[in-house]
Amino acid sequence: MNVVYCAPVRSTHYGYALEMFQAGILQAFVSGVSRFAPNGALPEIGDKLFRADLLQNVYLASLRSSMPKAISDELAHVSKIFIDRACRRFTSKTDLFLYYNGCGLESARRVRQGGGITMVEAVNSHVLFQEKIMREEHQHLGLQWRPFHHRETRRRLLEYQEADRILVPSEFVRKSFVNQGINEAKIIKVPYPIRSVVGATEPLQRHGKTDDVFRILFVGSISLRKGVRYLIEAFGKLRHPRKELWIVGPMLNPSGLEGLSIPDGVSFRGVLKRQELQTAYQSASLFCLPSLEEGLALVLGEALGNGLPIVTTDHSGAEDLMTHDMEGVITGIRDPEALCSAFERAIQDPEWFGLIRENARLRSLKLQAAPQASGIVEKLSTLIQNPGIR
Repeated sequence: MNVVYCAPVRSTHYGYALEMFQAGILQAFVSGVSRFAPNGALPEIGDKLFRADLLQNVYLASLRSSMPKAISDELAHVSKIFIDRACRRFTSKTDLFLYYNGCGLESARRVRQGGGITMVEAVNSHVLFQEKIMREEHQHLGLQWRPFHHRETRRRLLEYQEADRILVPSEFVRKSFVNQGINEAKIIKVPYPIRSVVGATEPLQRHGKTDDVFRILFVGSISLRKGVRYLIEAFGKLRHPRKELWIVGPMLNPSGLEGLSIPDGVSFRGVLKRQELQTAYQSASLFCLPSLEEGLALVLGEALGNGLPIVTTDHSGAEDLMTHDMEGVITGIRDPEALCSAFERAIQDPEWFGLIRENARLRSLKLQAAPQASGIVEKLSTLIQNPGIR
């Protein structure tokens, strides 16, 4: 069995490529990750790594230099086409082509012509669902709405339509495709594995925070998509003499905080890495991610890995990592009252709060004790042996 895989970013994709290589099925991994990135190397797969990062580097430079969004969006689009074209050299001999959404339309067509199987990887919800959510949010906040890049959107829709299968990371994403009329039999769900986190196995009295501040932690970009505005509104409603909200991550434009009065106790910590980020997790009482749209937020796994109970939305992919009212609370989107209610219960019901903290720690240990492989190799092998619908 030969698998060709391509992706423009690192995230979980390097892990997938490594799993395929270790299983002896990886023909080529075509990566758009910059060769100059500190974590861009993947020596474990040897000569199976092929770089297609030229235009991706230009796209990243456009973000760093704050070029107009229209320019960055166009660069992101043509970078994916560049990756697609880099995959063509491998299409004649592959049994299965797995490609990041937007990166494989033409190569996938060649694979299908040769009798191979194609699978598009959708790391977020259906693109039309994404656009609807973001359009609503812009209108709700009175911000100017610019539709998604129309050629990129069309390309993604064609990939959904033409691929033999669609790989998704969470139940939330799966439902978004079903609701758009995609055949359920065409969708394969493989949740991301939780990464091992240093210190997660320590007893709570040593692992957790030691002061009496009720400290809420958010990690992610400060953007409309992440719903940080609703977290800040909820924090402002919360009554507690010693409360803090730590917001870790870069500020995007628009941020969703436009016109919002920031209450006392909110601290913007910037981008934290390694030990500083670990310290932030271990200094928190609970973790909150009020996202409007995610595929399966990796920070939820990081929070669980640090034994933190979670307050998040049903659009974050959380239900594939935790259970509502067991390791935390899952609310609807755009609901600061529900977020505040969860925070108040954590303060006013110490027995319940202690229980969900312990459940979060035990859930983390259970997930980390399981094999770290995602299960992607098993799914691909099964698909090749039993292709089913085409």
